[in-house]
Amino acid sequence: MNSSDQQMNSIAYMEPKLYKAAEAGNIDPFKDLPTSLSELLTPNKNTILHVYLGNQSREPESTDFVDKILERCPPLLLQANKKGEIPLHLAARYGHSNLVRVLIDRAKALPTDLESGVTEAKKMLRMTNEEQDTALHVAARNIEAQVVEILTKEDPEFSYSANVHGESPLYIAANMRFDGKFKRHEENRKKVIDEILRNCKSVEYCGSHGRTALHAAAMHGDHETAGKILERDPSLTKRTDDDGWSPIHYAAFFPKLSHGVPTVKVLLDHDVSAAYIVDSEKRTALHLAVTRRKWAVVRTIMDTCPACCELVDSRGRNFLHYSAITRKGHFQFSRLISESEKLKYEKDNDGNTPLHIFASLGNYPQRRLSSDWRHADKKMCGLNKQNLSVDDILVGNFPEKKVIPSI
Repeated sequence: MNSSDQQMNSIAYMEPKLYKAAEAGNIDPFKDLPTSLSELLTPNKNTILHVYLGNQSREPESTDFVDKILERCPPLLLQANKKGEIPLHLAARYGHSNLVRVLIDRAKALPTDLESGVTEAKKMLRMTNEEQDTALHVAARNIEAQVVEILTKEDPEFSYSANVHGESPLYIAANMRFDGKFKRHEENRKKVIDEILRNCKSVEYCGSHGRTALHAAAMHGDHETAGKILERDPSLTKRTDDDGWSPIHYAAFFPKLSHGVPTVKVLLDHDVSAAYIVDSEKRTALHLAVTRRKWAVVRTIMDTCPACCELVDSRGRNFLHYSAITRKGHFQFSRLISESEKLKYEKDNDGNTPLHIFASLGNYPQRRLSSDWRHADKKMCGLNKQNLSVDDILVGNFPEKKVIPSI
């Protein structure tokens, strides 16, 4: 026998009639088998319970098949497939809440481990697959609110830690968003979040790339979820991701225009100092809001925390510098500069004031500077490090690319 023949002979498979019986939930072919039911495996090491649970498009009306199979072969309850999934993972994924209860009840009937003192039911609830997902991770990802309720109430003391991607169940739910025709999914997503926050005594908030569930809520403009999370842990406003972005950075930069303002307000209501947090390039949420031309967010931050406008990034630029560079923000720059008189003379690391930058950006700014600002204003800006004044830039007497680097 050659090596390829040996490899073929080593592949596990399930007789077609048994596979079809498992799919259909037909117990009869399994009653008098000479081999153990735990030895009936597909190539991916799925047992007959995996096959059954994975082929039920709707929640089964009867739990008889699972009950009778586990009576004949109790080890199937915790037997994992090739991906490390036990039957509870599949029941959670497909929202089979009645089968989730059956599996938990079966586990509760098993004797408690005397050494650890942990019941078999809790051991099962805490078991992870190859990506370190528990059944709760899986249920949260598939927005199965009823399953989430069952799992969190069964083991409220356990803190569900991050999977291999750094995601906790709460982060997974907070990082999802459904709009329009998916309204029902969005309602279920919010129920998932509510069940986790309500039932878990110790909540883990972590997510991928150093984010938290609050970052995720802020990114999607979900001010309701942000508020609920902050009621549990107000300190999350100060947690930063791998790039130094706090939740308010996300709220200022990512959501649609209509969603950013309420989320920023919620964050500032819980912690006004959030407006002063800087990222790895020393940018505040105000800087980011300007780059995205989110003027309502800019106004909200300035009204709540007026002093934060003095903060500069790693290149010495305040928010007016950013507004000047934002080409489509020319009209807003004209309004903002009148409200931030002292900032229009502040120089960045290249010696440019916001007016130096504004002067370089085409016909409209040049007309505004020529007609609306007094000659004295331009003189008071002084010279940049290339010894250029605002007037020099207005007449085009400079190498533009050297004067105005991009944001």
